Formats: sequence, C-alpha cells, structure tokens
Amino acid sequence: MNKKISLRLLQAVQGLSLVVFLAGLSGCQSSDTQPINMQLTDTQHIEGKFTPPDGKALLFMGQDSDTLSDYVEAVPEDNIEAVTLYTQLKHANPDKTLYGVYAPADWHAGTVDFGATLAESPKAALAIGLAFDQCDGGVHAENIAQGVYDSSLTKLTDYFKSIAPRKVFLRIGYEFDGAWNCYKPESYKAAYRYIAQNISAAGVTNVATVWQSATWPDATVAGDNASLYDHTMPGFLDSWYPGDDVVDWVGVSVFYRDLSQWNYTPPDTPARAQETLLTFARNHTKPVMIAEAAPQGYRVGALTHSVIQQNAQTPVTAERIWRDWYAPFFEFIYSNSDVIRAVAYINAHWETQGMWECNPGVAAGQEGCNSGNWGDSRVQANPLIKQRWLEQVNNNAHWVQHSDY
Repeated sequence: MNKKISLRLLQAVQGLSLVVFLAGLSGCQSSDTQPINMQLTDTQHIEGKFTPPDGKALLFMGQDSDTLSDYVEAVPEDNIEAVTLYTQLKHANPDKTLYGVYAPADWHAGTVDFGATLAESPKAALAIGLAFDQCDGGVHAENIAQGVYDSSLTKLTDYFKSIAPRKVFLRIGYEFDGAWNCYKPESYKAAYRYIAQNISAAGVTNVATVWQSATWPDATVAGDNASLYDHTMPGFLDSWYPGDDVVDWVGVSVFYRDLSQWNYTPPDTPARAQETLLTFARNHTKPVMIAEAAPQGYRVGALTHSVIQQNAQTPVTAERIWRDWYAPFFEFIYSNSDVIRAVAYINAHWETQGMWECNPGVAAGQEGCNSGNWGDSRVQANPLIKQRWLEQVNNNAHWVQHSDY
C-alpha cells in the first residue's frame, strides 16, 4: 500500500472527497460475544504454488520494516510466518529503482529495508508489492514489456535467487484496477506477462506470482476512464487477466466489505465485486491471497472511529471494534477457506506516517489529509484486541504455525 500519489488528482477529475488505496472487506455485523467459526469448510481446497499444507492458510504481517520490528517486539506470542514489503520497477537504471531491496528506503510510510526485515524473521516467506504505476505521466508498463527496464528486472531476479529457498509472493502491479495507479489493461497485462516470463526464464524457482485486484467500488473517480475500472462491466476481470500460465495466485485488498466506514454510497458494492473475484479465482483454480487488510478508520490504541473520507473521531470500545471489523474479517476468511489460502494484515500506526497523516476535521484529498483517514491498526495497541487476535492467528487448525510451512 506504499503508493506515492495524492488523492487530489482523482478529486480534480470527479470533485469528490474520496480516499485512495481502498478496496476490501468488512463483512456482515457480528456480535462480539458470538464465537467465530474457525472450522475449515468441508470441501476441497484449491491448491497452487506454495499453498500451505493440510488446507491451512499463511498469515503475512506488514507493511514496512519499522512496523514489523515493533510487532516482533510487542507480540512475541506470534511467531511470524510471512512478511510484506514494497518496492518498484520504474527505471532502466537499477540504482534508480528497486528502492528498499538493496538499501533502506523511506517514502514517508515507514522505512523499507528488505535486509533488516528478513534478518529479523529468517524463516518467513516474503510478499512483495511491485509497483510500476504511471499516474506521474510515465509509461513504465510499456517500458517493461519492451525490455527497456531489463537491467533493473535482471537485478531483481538476481535478488530472488540470492534469498532462495525463501518463498516469495510477487504482487506484480498490485491493485491493477485502482484508478490511482493509472494502468491500462493491455499494457498492464503485457508488463505482467513480461515480468513473470523473465523470472521463469532466469531459472528462479522460489517466486509465486500474484495478480491483485483492488475491487474499488467507485469507478467514477476515473472520469472519462471510468469504464476501465468498473467492476460491473461485463467481462471486466477477463479484460485485465494476464493468463493462467503466468498467474499463480489471485489477490485482493481487504479494508472493508460493507459501506459502514463510508460517508456516501458508491455505484458498486465492495461485497459484490469481491465475491465475483473469488468466483473468478475458483473458476481458474487459483488460490486467493488477501494481500492487504486493516480496519481503516479505526484507532485501536485511542479507541475512536471515523469514516474513511474525513478525520472526525468518535469514541468506540474495543469490543465494538472487534465486533464491527475483526470478527467479520475472520468469518469471511473461514467461510471461504477453500480458496483463501493466504492473508496479509497491515499492523501499522498509519497516522504517524507522513503519507497517511490526516488532521482532525480535514476531508480526504485536502491538504493535511491527502490520502484519507487510516487511523491505527496495531493489534498490540489494545489488550483485548491483542488477546482476541492471538486466539485467532494461533489457531493451529487453520493457520500455519511455527515455520512448518
């Protein structure tokens, strides 16, 4: 989710106070006093490259090195099995891209330091968000597909070899259907295929490719290009799909499922788009990774809540946060355990990072709240949330434990 784009561009197109970088799941309401169904569904689990054994799921934590270090220290009860970090492929010169991979980088969303994080969790799998977004006017997708960035791509594949046999889940052009990334279907698919095929041709065996949708419900923010990002369009997912031969996993961002965190009603619904994506994955027999997830708009530490389009906090109990976001989140995972085989949670104090700062009373996209209201999703920031989180993720019946993956 480390993206360098202001929401103002989208607002200029549509004149709406929206938050960028969203798509996800929040689920139906569930009483916090009701037990969450943690039983695996009695059905055949979709298998694929690097899917965990015995129908289990793999839990990733992210999304920057600082946040991960804090989690390791604050939640020693959870043995981290997988981590999430970000980089980009946006230049022909390897020294001017691949930030964070070979040297620490900071784009005001926490330090990204691949070396430090992997040393801290030496047995963890690694998910990488690989960006080549081009709202800056660039033609990175075209350059990738035409071989212009081959030197940088070769250096990236060399890195994959250097950390083998550690498993890598490469989210190529993640959130391809988010208007804030400015991808176009044909050039995006060509770039995705080129990257995947080059990794294979280089003899890299420890990388699984992930095709990640944002399932953003309001394509109107894209103005004249709205049809490119409209999940209600017939054949929408097919128009973006690079092909079974280069896609190992289908990914999705999971920040809410209903619209209880919104202050208006968009044309589409997150739940409809997300269920369509799961059906698409099942039809293509591809496992699903919830590649980004967090209770956006909530402050776990301060126990407050606001809609995502503005920082206007109201008090809320930890019980309420668990009931409204975490319980539906886990229920969604368990009820779709045949296909959801990996989950990545962002355990960040978002509002302390410059990219995600949102001052009180400021609307999303305005100065002081450029990227919307994100809050604080650190599970360790509240004892009850931490306790119930550990009850879920340490459930050996569903989640990979103790690096037995």
